[in-house]
Amino acid sequence: MKKIFLLLVLAGTMTTMMGQHARLNFYAAYTFDDGFDVVNDANTFYNGTVKGGVQWGAGLEYLFNKQSSAELLWLHRSTTVPANFKFGSNTQLRSETFDLKHDFIMLSGDGHFGSGGKAEGYAGVMGGVLISHLEAPSLGKSSSNTNFAWGGRVGTNIWFSPKLGLKLQALILSASRATGGDYYWSWYGPIYLTEYSTLWQFSLGGGLTFKLGK
Repeated sequence: MKKIFLLLVLAGTMTTMMGQHARLNFYAAYTFDDGFDVVNDANTFYNGTVKGGVQWGAGLEYLFNKQSSAELLWLHRSTTVPANFKFGSNTQLRSETFDLKHDFIMLSGDGHFGSGGKAEGYAGVMGGVLISHLEAPSLGKSSSNTNFAWGGRVGTNIWFSPKLGLKLQALILSASRATGGDYYWSWYGPIYLTEYSTLWQFSLGGGLTFKLGK
């Protein structure tokens, strides 16, 4: 996480040199629960819920013109994953509450509209990676994984002054092959499952936006 923060600071320094076309954005939002249920057969399955919680982060945005921009974002969330699973007819149903950390590193391309007044709407699509770190507290074991991620958003900037504004935003993020299989529970024995489910993460929130330069 320190490397990600230092990368943003370095990018921020470079972006500041770009003048009025750059913005520094800070985000905070509530992310809703996402359930997953993957079944191989009656004796091999896993299901659970990636619990909701606060997601926060920052982004560096460059405006090509009044109608379009690109932003590099980092979004972090720490949560828990209560899950049930069974691997084979000779095993018992087990339960575990995992500790999960998500770090999304995304590049977003946005279109802006109504930029002549106090309220500036925007919408865009994004692509990048999800870096996940999962821990099983009862076993003291952990696993990390990186998956391709994508998403979309729609929001509004409400400007209090020529430099400072409030962001209101709805965001959906997804990552393929991000829950289940060998990633979550490989340490429970010589079990390898090829089934995975896709993570969906919907959040509502906002943040602050600062125009850089003179």
